[in-house]
Amino acid sequence: MKPLRRLLFIFPPTRLHREGVKQSVPALGAGYLAAVARDRADVAILDAVAEGFETERSSTHGFFIYGLSMERIAERIRSFAPDFVGITCLYSSTFPVVAELCSVAKSVAPHAVTMVGGTHPTFLAERCLRETPDLDMIALGEGEQVLLDLLDAASTGRSVETVSGVAFRDPVSSAVVVNPNTHYIDDLDSLPFPAWDLLPVERYQEIGIPHLIVSKKRRFGTMITSRGCPASCTFCSSWKFWGNRYRARSANNVLNEIEYLKNTFNISEIQFEDDNISLNRKRFHEIVTGMIDRDLDLSWSTPNGIALWALDVDLIHRMKKSGCYELALAFESGCQNVLDTIIHKPLNLEKAIPLVREIHRAGIRTSSFFIVGFPGETLEQMKQTFTLPRRLGLTYAWFFIANPLPGSEIYAVCNKNGYLVDDFEFENNSFSRCNIHTPEWTPQEVERLAHREFFKFNLYNLLRRPGSLLKRYRSLIANPKLIVQIIRSLIRREILRTRHVSDG
Repeated sequence: MKPLRRLLFIFPPTRLHREGVKQSVPALGAGYLAAVARDRADVAILDAVAEGFETERSSTHGFFIYGLSMERIAERIRSFAPDFVGITCLYSSTFPVVAELCSVAKSVAPHAVTMVGGTHPTFLAERCLRETPDLDMIALGEGEQVLLDLLDAASTGRSVETVSGVAFRDPVSSAVVVNPNTHYIDDLDSLPFPAWDLLPVERYQEIGIPHLIVSKKRRFGTMITSRGCPASCTFCSSWKFWGNRYRARSANNVLNEIEYLKNTFNISEIQFEDDNISLNRKRFHEIVTGMIDRDLDLSWSTPNGIALWALDVDLIHRMKKSGCYELALAFESGCQNVLDTIIHKPLNLEKAIPLVREIHRAGIRTSSFFIVGFPGETLEQMKQTFTLPRRLGLTYAWFFIANPLPGSEIYAVCNKNGYLVDDFEFENNSFSRCNIHTPEWTPQEVERLAHREFFKFNLYNLLRRPGSLLKRYRSLIANPKLIVQIIRSLIRREILRTRHVSDG
């Protein structure tokens, strides 16, 4: 393997179902990879979503693609002339775009090594390499150490066979070789901050559509302060991706990055994208207290969820004082039996009730996640899920449909029992569509329930607390593009719901 001296990291255009709403979030994965490699090579980042946010094209199976066109991306690759192209695959639905992008890269930089990372290629490495001839390698799981080992191997002339955490084709037999990842980083403080200076920070602010659609402040930034999860929820494969264990940055390291973002880019809001930022209560307490003591004067939220069971009354009020305005609560189900026996999530709903009430008393909004349509779940249990948001007085609720993700236990169960729909493909997964059928229900029944309850809860919420709803979405006034997106999404959901009603 030849030395790799020019590295281009690409966050590709996103392939999204028509019921979805576009968003643009800082490409932290590419940022971390560029940061660890920048003292060994020339590096650049291309966030194709941010740079081409307004560009859309149709795709198959009810999806569309938004981001820079392949022609524009080819121009950028040609201009940088990389000998390595690393591509993020954040969702299975985007892999068709990633595969196309590998071909584009090879067409303009034929000698460049193409490498893809993310949960989809990690858990489907053999398939991805077999079906994508222009894809050379896959980084399995956590990528920073894999990249550094690959650069070391290239600089010393060693073969890729010596690098752990890489899947590739044997140069002689063309058979796929999968070297498991054995190098997970225990000390996350040893990593540099993401290469924020290489990301289009101003473009994210201009677009103004972050995770969960809205932010309190226009100038937002995102952070990940920990990796992994000790739970083993059956619908999720993230905990496997991060090495089956939880690791966290120190509070001081986190606070220093917050200060860096505020002082360097004038960021006034942080969105923490951890799976479980509050899991280590002592560390989280130190982060929250440090934000107060350092007088950071920032707003913050947790759009990817928070470990509700790790909170207490004192911590909740400290969170509010430090700038917390909204918490995403990942309940998943409103039925304790489903949580215990099907999802395997360590959440006690009865213990959660007083915590939710305390969060609301502190003046913090709650955005909540629920999933229905698990194999083994009954329609009656799903109905319990739909009643919980009203029972708890949650501010907002999102109802998703369970879908088999690569590497998840749900996929293994569905595949074993013949529960997958006939035309199932990971690449066409969407959390607004059901790809599972069981003896208890059909995909159409689950979709009808989920979309009906989505409208019922939001109408109920609007009538019950119109001021709160308008307060959360007041940023829409300055973002007409987002208004159009939301209206389009609602219309498509209503079409789907009424179609199922007429079918039933």
